[in-house]
Amino acid sequence: MDDTFGNGKSSSYIVVVAERDGGLKASDRAYVDALQDRLRRDTEHVTYVQDLGDTKELRDALTSRDGEALYFQVGLPGETGAPTSNAQVEAVRDATDHDRPAGLDVAVTGASATITDMVNVVEHNILRITIVTVVLIAIILFVIYRSVSITAFVLSIIGLSLLAARGTVALLGLHTFSVSTFTGSFLTGVVLGATTDYAIFLVSRYHEHRRAGLEPREAATAASSKVSAVVIGSAFTVMLANACMLLADVGLFRTTGPAMAVGVGAALAISITLTPALLGLLGSRGYLEQKRFPRDEHGWQRTAERVVNRPVRALTIGLIPLILLAAFAPALRPSFDERSTQPDDTESNHGYRLMAAHFPTNEATPDYLLVRADHDLRTPEDLAALEQASAAMARTPGVVSVRGVTRPLGTTITEASLGKQAGIVGDRLAEANDELAGGTDGAEALADGAGRLASGAGSAATGATQLLDGIDTLHAGVERLADGSDDAVGGSAKLRSGAQALASGLDSAISQTQVAVDGLGLAYTALKRSLTCGIDPYCKQARDGIRQIYEGERDELIPGLRKAAAGAHQLADGSADLDAGLRRIRDGLRDADGGAARLAAGQRDLSDGLQDLADGSDQVKGGTDKVASSLGELESGLDEAATYLQQTGEATKGTSMGGFYLPPSALKDSRFLLSSGAFISEDGRTARLIVLGGSDAFGRAAAHRVGDVVDAMHTGLRGTSLEDADVSATGMAPTNADIETLSAQDLRLVAAVALLAVFLVLLLLLRSLVAATFLLASVALSYAAAIGLSVLTWQLLFDKPIEWTVPCIAFVLLVAVGADYNLLLMKRVQEEAPDGSREGIARAVALTGGVITSAGVIFAASMFAFMSASVITIVQLGFAVGTGLLLDTFVVRTFVVPAVAALLGPRLWWPRHPSGAY
Repeated sequence: MDDTFGNGKSSSYIVVVAERDGGLKASDRAYVDALQDRLRRDTEHVTYVQDLGDTKELRDALTSRDGEALYFQVGLPGETGAPTSNAQVEAVRDATDHDRPAGLDVAVTGASATITDMVNVVEHNILRITIVTVVLIAIILFVIYRSVSITAFVLSIIGLSLLAARGTVALLGLHTFSVSTFTGSFLTGVVLGATTDYAIFLVSRYHEHRRAGLEPREAATAASSKVSAVVIGSAFTVMLANACMLLADVGLFRTTGPAMAVGVGAALAISITLTPALLGLLGSRGYLEQKRFPRDEHGWQRTAERVVNRPVRALTIGLIPLILLAAFAPALRPSFDERSTQPDDTESNHGYRLMAAHFPTNEATPDYLLVRADHDLRTPEDLAALEQASAAMARTPGVVSVRGVTRPLGTTITEASLGKQAGIVGDRLAEANDELAGGTDGAEALADGAGRLASGAGSAATGATQLLDGIDTLHAGVERLADGSDDAVGGSAKLRSGAQALASGLDSAISQTQVAVDGLGLAYTALKRSLTCGIDPYCKQARDGIRQIYEGERDELIPGLRKAAAGAHQLADGSADLDAGLRRIRDGLRDADGGAARLAAGQRDLSDGLQDLADGSDQVKGGTDKVASSLGELESGLDEAATYLQQTGEATKGTSMGGFYLPPSALKDSRFLLSSGAFISEDGRTARLIVLGGSDAFGRAAAHRVGDVVDAMHTGLRGTSLEDADVSATGMAPTNADIETLSAQDLRLVAAVALLAVFLVLLLLLRSLVAATFLLASVALSYAAAIGLSVLTWQLLFDKPIEWTVPCIAFVLLVAVGADYNLLLMKRVQEEAPDGSREGIARAVALTGGVITSAGVIFAASMFAFMSASVITIVQLGFAVGTGLLLDTFVVRTFVVPAVAALLGPRLWWPRHPSGAY
């Protein structure tokens, strides 16, 4: 994810959160800006700083709604848990302390910070664990031997072995293998316990030979020869079992097991070389003499006799508690919450509380899903596929929010929902349908008017023809009047009597012509104002003809007729001389003749235009009839479309059902580009989705939900352009889900290999298939009982889940160390009862009872010392191993193993048949 969305230099991330009660101040924001600049300059420890100043939207998104807190991410070059990462986290914390305003609470948290705090706590606990272990061992040794010198001798051997083991592991850790946070603690407990056991084996056998009368040096030599094989076998079972963890996938197991194996190897080297030498040297000077015999020697003899004499009863007594406790083991529910393993007052835990108080659940620990394709995802089809997958994940139980390029704030971009778009289109169509419904009446009126226009235009064409004929007659008449006026001028005396009749006729013509002129004026004005007539060539031609007629009648015909009428009246009245009156009549008629000529020409144009208009009007009528009838059908269709789209919009406007579409133009929008930068890689081939769950990201519920979320993602992409894209998950919950799977696989693998290794060691030393098999089964049952007791104690009584690393490490230690004690017992049985006799078995149990009990108690005490730590992981491991060792010491070795040996008798050594004692 860092390669595609970061700078390719970050291996882990932490979160810096700042909080102030009552709201952040301007000085607080200035401090955060300065802190970011300071961190960017620290290129040694920091590789990435999330910029709060990019946009106002980003700063608002990283600020709590109450305005009291904000946070940002910081990338580190070191891997989580590595020593370099721990130093980098501390460097960031040091930077936050610089110029911090008073009252501003700042914490560094996140997964890497959590592990760093754990490392710090564990390192502080190592000294405490060591001191407690040494004190417990010293007390137990003094109680056993009642001798300060023997106690001091064993403690010296322990100290030397621990120094050698830690030095060897440190040297190899620099050049050969890696070590983990817990290596130091585990190494201390294991080496102290194992070395103490080996020393007790040698010292106890030395004292036994001294009681038999051997000299100190001879006793030391004899003890070494008899016990060294057991010590070597015991050490190898521990070493091989721990080395098996090298096969694990989980880093904690790989780094812990080899280190403990090397440490036990160093302790073994000292135990079989230096310890026998010092035993003979100091023993010869009287420093290691036992001042009194163990008081429980006869007690062990009586216990051994009861067990071998009634083996079925003893076996039942031993198996019942083991089986009852083991029955709780399947109820184990491991915890992966690393926060709960450390004290509540660590800085990372404090940071988590600040985040939880001001931001949505898991804001600092979200899940990330990456979708990788072989092409650019910034297309409408791929974005729709991503939205479909996001909606599928959002419907997964337990998921609160899904953020991505199509839903940057956790909800789908409303404008991109097909439901929203369909609703808008439906509304627009509905509005258009309403307007169209109102326009239907106008279309019908248009059709009716067109019909009337066609009829009127036809009549106008006919009337225009008649008018033209009349005007031609008028023109001829006027011409005759003009000619007659010329004659009248010459024979005025004859015409005076007819002047009155002429005047009356002219007055009548003027009145009728004026009415026609006024009508033509109104028609021309209306046509002039019509935009449609200006576009239609037929209507325009008719309008121009009307204009010519109107202007000719108005400007020439009417004025000429009036002038002629006035002259006729003067003649009739005798108010003017005849010659002047006739001249006026002649001039007026000549003017009227010119107007009549223009009228005739315009009328001809009008006649032609009206005929064309009539023909066109017939066509318009037919078209408008069709429009009127089609509009009804169109209205019905639009109504159905609007209803469908509105219903679709209502049904799909929710993000879970609505489609998603962003047109190509939207992909270039600056707001989309800003959002896509956080969710789409620079090359466009990888998409990142952020999933926030409703439960704790560190909890089992969140880890188990990851699989459902990934399945939902695949389901959402099915049938889309991204069906074959690669899907992966990361984050705290996916990491815990992977750890749960891997740790379970590692436990099975390590258990199988470790059991095989221990079985081979037992088989090699005992050379008996039967003995090796039942001893291995006994330690496996002891482990199951120890885990069951841990489940009963921690989960059921204290309501604290067991940390996930405990079962695997406890198995390795319990199987290996438990086999040691059983091996020591069975080797003594071979010496005392080579024929499988019950008397020899009882004698072996009595002779080793005190030694094995002492060793078991001491080793258990060194494990119980882990419980003084403040990290719950170490506490629970110490409890599990310690109680397991006590069960193995007091139940398995005391009742189960001797009872089975007594029941098997000589068959115990099958296929070997020993002929004598060792």
